[in-house]
Amino acid sequence: MDEKTAQERIDSVEWYHEFDFGNGLRAVPRTPPDAGHRRIWAFIEEQLSRIEFRGKSVLDIGCWDGYWSFLAERRGATRVLATDDVSQNWAAGKGIHVAKELLRSAIEVRQNVSVYDLASLNERFDVILFLGVWYHLFDPFYALAQIRHCCHANTVVLMEGSVATELGRQEALYNFADHNCEFLPEPDAFRQLVRGAYFTETASAFLDPPDPPGRLGWRWRLRLCREALRGSREGIRALQTPRLRTDNRRMFLTCSPFAGRNELHAYRPPFGLAAYDERFGEALPGEPRR
Repeated sequence: MDEKTAQERIDSVEWYHEFDFGNGLRAVPRTPPDAGHRRIWAFIEEQLSRIEFRGKSVLDIGCWDGYWSFLAERRGATRVLATDDVSQNWAAGKGIHVAKELLRSAIEVRQNVSVYDLASLNERFDVILFLGVWYHLFDPFYALAQIRHCCHANTVVLMEGSVATELGRQEALYNFADHNCEFLPEPDAFRQLVRGAYFTETASAFLDPPDPPGRLGWRWRLRLCREALRGSREGIRALQTPRLRTDNRRMFLTCSPFAGRNELHAYRPPFGLAAYDERFGEALPGEPRR
């Protein structure tokens, strides 16, 4: 394939991530440059730099165009399974196949795997990537339970997503009409879901929003003058102390699975999680009762 044909094929895809395929071939995302995604990607990459991928098996959940799957492969993972539900992908899942070919990658791609059906893989992985997914879910706790069924005792699970800045402690907001963020938890609310799914948090990091832009620019000054001429104290106050979006903070959790008594469950937990708690004596499908 010549470079012109390759670039035309790249340009036929609606990309979410940026890719540099070498020889001047680049994938440009459809998101605007000021959308903040580059800061988020840099934040995630910084956290992943602390993770050992060499010789590991990796499950990437909600892989989209495979950006983090390819990163795990570059860093020495011996097997990477990139999963997604293509029915939830506005790019129709094309990008990962184009990128895999151009990068000459050996990752496995399965685009018919919902986060709600991960246990059906019947596999355990060394590293699980759950990045930029939880805030799109209608049932995040069930998804976490499915992830737990993909873990062995030493699995490292890496989770990243939006958290709220203006909700009370352990509160969460559901808004199914917002297709950018259907589920928005306060950090401790999400931590409780994680613990309830038999995970222990071993590390955390946060990405806070940058200072609101334009506070001293001419557009901001013009809007301030307009509000002053209108005599709107509320408008002036809003410009002087702009309200940040509720989903403007990102949280990255490093977790490990545990088995044993879970203080959050006084009774038998749902979704097969009772198999990890000796009080209930249950077993995973295909395994003997304890």
